[in-house]
Amino acid sequence: MPVVKEGLKKLYFPSTVLKLVRNGPNVPAVSNTLTFRVPPSMNKFDIKSYLSNIYKINVLTVRTANMPAKLAGYGGNTILKRQKFKKAIVTIDEEFKWPDAPDSATFGIQDAVNERSRMLNRLKGWRMRPSHDIQAAKAAEAAEAAAKDAKA
Repeated sequence: MPVVKEGLKKLYFPSTVLKLVRNGPNVPAVSNTLTFRVPPSMNKFDIKSYLSNIYKINVLTVRTANMPAKLAGYGGNTILKRQKFKKAIVTIDEEFKWPDAPDSATFGIQDAVNERSRMLNRLKGWRMRPSHDIQAAKAAEAAEAAAKDAKA
């Protein structure tokens, strides 16, 4: 098993999660600075060894900041707080560009919208009802059939 040389912890199978988040509005989209949300227990050496050994990223500098818990709202008689975390700003040796946002049609958002409408239709009664387009087409066919019967 590999033993990490830097950092205070031995890193065999990582159980911690480093979440890559978008930089602030003042940082350009293409830069060599990455921002991560990390657990408060990780230090700079652990973050550098994690990124260099697991993801093979050449890390130049690591800056960290402890972010306090924030008030999220009120739930009944209790005050809800968001969990505190540590923000790590990592500088790497090559430029990083965020990928473009996925198209909603290919990403499956439209399928989720369709599934929601099917579920809402299902809740209206005991049977599945056809969509409004199909109902309108059937109503038009029935009107045409009634008009033919009236002429005959």
